[in-house]
Amino acid sequence: MIAMRTDQGRTEGPGQPANGRSLEDRYQALFKNVPVGLYITTPDGTIQDANPALTQMLGYPDKASLLGKRASDLYVDPQDREREQDLLDDAQVVSDYETQLVRLDGRLIWVRDTCRAVRDASGTIISYEGSLQDITAEREAQEELAHMAQHDPLTGLYNRYTLRNLLGSEVERARRYDHPIGVLMIDVNRFKEINDQYGHAHGDRILVAVAEILRETLRESDIPVRYGGDEFLVLLIETNGETEVVRQRIRREVSRRLRNDPICRIPVRLAIGAAHWAPESGEPIESVLSRADLDMYADKRRPL
Repeated sequence: MIAMRTDQGRTEGPGQPANGRSLEDRYQALFKNVPVGLYITTPDGTIQDANPALTQMLGYPDKASLLGKRASDLYVDPQDREREQDLLDDAQVVSDYETQLVRLDGRLIWVRDTCRAVRDASGTIISYEGSLQDITAEREAQEELAHMAQHDPLTGLYNRYTLRNLLGSEVERARRYDHPIGVLMIDVNRFKEINDQYGHAHGDRILVAVAEILRETLRESDIPVRYGGDEFLVLLIETNGETEVVRQRIRREVSRRLRNDPICRIPVRLAIGAAHWAPESGEPIESVLSRADLDMYADKRRPL
């Protein structure tokens, strides 16, 4: 151990007092007051010691109520504990392992765990000791940024950038399992007139309403996208020629919910184009999107 200077200029070795306090007292004060959760567990994961920061982090009223708990019972996913244990067995030290724990009140928190195995002279593990940092706010901020990057801020649907990534994975999955994909391209008729006469705020409310109808009308496996402006796109996953059925269902819901707008006198109607992709066709999925787009414009020209 490195000797430390006292305020009087003397050096102190192990166990020597500094300002009337032994090293053990000072370590105990550090253990109690450091704003990071500290713990010691037995080899089987029973908590032997915990500092006030950890007790507070996990929502326990005092240290006594936390001691004796199994660390594995605190993990949201018990397999996370097993994975961390495997890493410890291999490397003896694990740094910055991120996992989710459950507090006493049931709230879930994200933590960053740094832990090491303590061994006796024979190499047998006698305990684990480590530190936990609550990174819940950090993870939530990361998830919010990821959500913003993938979703349209107005409607909450996936954006066009995310669609490009989804198309590749969905086509690959469809080929693997020999499942077709339907595509709907959707446009709000006379949307420019609505914006010009009633303002963009009202136009935004209509787009939000259409997005909500898509979410509620489609299956959970289907993928609605804000394609741009007043256009939406829908990927109908594992759809066997049912695009027409879905197209009519969306139209009925829009007519039922938006036909009696107390502000807007322009009827809200959708132009919907449909196309179908089969894995055996060899057609690029981008060509299917183009066919759906052409069908949408043809639908736009049809008399109401």
